Amino acid sequence: MAIFLLFAAGTLSAVASVLLRVAATMNSVQTSGGLLSLDTLTSGPMLMRAGAIGAYGAGFVLYALALRRVELSLAYPLMVGITIIELFGYGLFAGEAVTAKAAAGAALLAAGIYLIYS
Repeated sequence: MAIFLLFAAGTLSAVASVLLRVAATMNSVQTSGGLLSLDTLTSGPMLMRAGAIGAYGAGFVLYALALRRVELSLAYPLMVGITIIELFGYGLFAGEAVTAKAAAGAALLAAGIYLIYS
């Protein structure tokens, strides 16, 4: 159960990072209504940022629950490693430049996670 919680927490952290990246690359809707106008609050980038905050919050709760059962020295590297590997996968899927050095680093990270948790 704890491994599932850590995996979910890492995944939510990755999702939040992707949402922030997408929000940063979207064109922001500028209206004359000001910062707190309905148009601004319901614009794509603002909704993406709100989703990221929600994903970070949910991930934090799951991580806190996992810490009840797993030692911190195992939980944190596992959760962060999962996040990094998932973001590396997203980068591959999204067409970002991936070097052989980065691929080797991701492979070593995956091996390290395996060794820490097994």
